[in-house]
Amino acid sequence: MQLLFNRVDVFSVSEHCKQELKKTFQKVSNEEIDSDPIAVAARLIEDFSLDVPVLAEDKKYATTKEVQVDVSRDPRRFITDRSRPFYIAGTEIRIIVPFQGDPGMFGVQPSSFTLNPPRGEITGHELHLAYQITDPTFDPEADANRTIAQINQYLGNLRTSAQQLKIEIQQLVNSLFEQRKRERGTHAQVVAKLSIPVKENARPDASGFVNPARKPSKPKSPGDQAGWDVFVSHASEDKDAIATPLAKALRSSGLEVWYDDFSLKIGDSLRESIDKGLAGSRFGVVILSPHFFGKHWPQTELTGLATREIDGAKVILPVWHGVGFAEVRGFSVTLADRKAAQTRDGLQSVVRQIVEAVRTPQS
Repeated sequence: MQLLFNRVDVFSVSEHCKQELKKTFQKVSNEEIDSDPIAVAARLIEDFSLDVPVLAEDKKYATTKEVQVDVSRDPRRFITDRSRPFYIAGTEIRIIVPFQGDPGMFGVQPSSFTLNPPRGEITGHELHLAYQITDPTFDPEADANRTIAQINQYLGNLRTSAQQLKIEIQQLVNSLFEQRKRERGTHAQVVAKLSIPVKENARPDASGFVNPARKPSKPKSPGDQAGWDVFVSHASEDKDAIATPLAKALRSSGLEVWYDDFSLKIGDSLRESIDKGLAGSRFGVVILSPHFFGKHWPQTELTGLATREIDGAKVILPVWHGVGFAEVRGFSVTLADRKAAQTRDGLQSVVRQIVEAVRTPQS
């Protein structure tokens, strides 16, 4: 078996991810950003974050076969000529553990490691621990369990670095968007100084972004939705227990609420409607729960809200549901550091805190 976690250190991998993100962003067109900035940011963050494997220990299994084992290097055996292989009958046992995540991470050395890293073989999305046994007293399952525990410790250390990298990538994406915005604003100022006609498909708006397909906006009719106070992001499993009661209570308190049950009509595009809600809401109420941490789509919504927190603006209003500090910190160090409403204090308390945050002017 080969040594694991010893090809490259996690710091080098993290720096490589950030440099490659910058190169990729340079290839993102202004049209892509104008069309769907939230999707662009979410894609970049997902593509360049580290996907640390998670072992499915409950699904591990073993394979066996009879083999000939070379014991010429076994000092306990009396062998007259050790220059040549000396084979005896034995058994090969492979203990196989499926996993989810990036197989390449098994070659990354975490920031905390030992001088004797674990050994194993990575085949597809399976960890193989192979043993060739000639001694019937040897217990391969016990040895494998010790190795798996050591591997989990290494993966846990990598997971901490991956969480930190994700925070840094989110901040980097925000800064790249802001840099592109400033560059386009400078371009607009330069063009505006020209005294001769300029032929182009579209002119930059006040934000510095250009949408070539943009048409003159029409005045809103009195019935048009001008926006929402809050967007409620949640995992579907939490809908009945907290998301729907909270959304109804916030609406009863006088807030304009974007919530899928309120805002989606039959035939609506789910992606377009959610993007509209994210972009058109002043705040995002994010219900953090064990179900939320395990779902891709709610985390994508959270990423979209995070990209709006620029220059210190507060957009995300976290609500803890069935989780504590350790669980939230394990998901996001940044979110764990924020003051959050907690459903264990009662729905009325959660609603009161959200309403106060929405109606308090930001400095």
